[in-house]
Amino acid sequence: MTQKRFRWHNYYLSYIILAALAIPTLFPIFVMLVISMKSYSQYAANPMLPSFPLHLENYQVAWEFMSRSYLNNIIIIGTSTIFILLFGSLTAYALARYTFPGRQLIFYLILAVLAIPSSVILVPSFMLVVKLDILNTMWAAILPYTAHQSLVILVFYTFFSGLPEEMFESARLDGAGHLAIYSKLVLPLSWPIISAMGIFEVWLHWNDYAWPSLVLSNPEIRTVALQLVTFIDGMNVPEPGQAMAASVIASIPLILLFVFSMKTFIAGLTSGAVKM
Repeated sequence: MTQKRFRWHNYYLSYIILAALAIPTLFPIFVMLVISMKSYSQYAANPMLPSFPLHLENYQVAWEFMSRSYLNNIIIIGTSTIFILLFGSLTAYALARYTFPGRQLIFYLILAVLAIPSSVILVPSFMLVVKLDILNTMWAAILPYTAHQSLVILVFYTFFSGLPEEMFESARLDGAGHLAIYSKLVLPLSWPIISAMGIFEVWLHWNDYAWPSLVLSNPEIRTVALQLVTFIDGMNVPEPGQAMAASVIASIPLILLFVFSMKTFIAGLTSGAVKM
């Protein structure tokens, strides 16, 4: 009985410690939500604690300004993520399952790209976008995002390398070609990792500001991060409530993605995505 009580005490103590550690992380979110429902006078009088009445019209004003950028983000990030997963998995499949001259060299060069800071290639990438004459188009964001496949290739490579060769031999004996093996055998086995990498790419690019600020000056194709900065810095009269409402709106997709895909993401990692 004493041992059982001790176990329950440890159980509740662990939750209390975790809750205490979560407070510094959750407190800024709480403040953001509180400020997003305040008028300017309420914010000036009491910026940190809730005030009544709640001004939910801040969200309407923020959404009218942010809605177009939501669609732009979905198009840019959705398209680039599909391309990254498709081309990255194809490249990893070829490197992992087939032997050809220069295979190891290509793989090591791909690994070397991971060591290059993204800030180093901003200027060369911008010059390439200008040369391709796609500046101020969605392709100026889609194509550079798609080109960053090194981590995805590495993850798929480690998973494909661990698949048993007997499975591929059986498929070849049944007359399956390269495309059939990839689409009907490899991809179905890779869905947990595909999901995990897709979630990671969306998380990585959704709030990206540096690259879109260079190539997307057209207001019609601004991303959420660009539009948020424009909304906050470009208002003639500062309205903290509306600015925080815009920040909440910009954060909602990633919060929902985390809440509803956490199990999928963990399943992808534990099925071989991080095994080396």
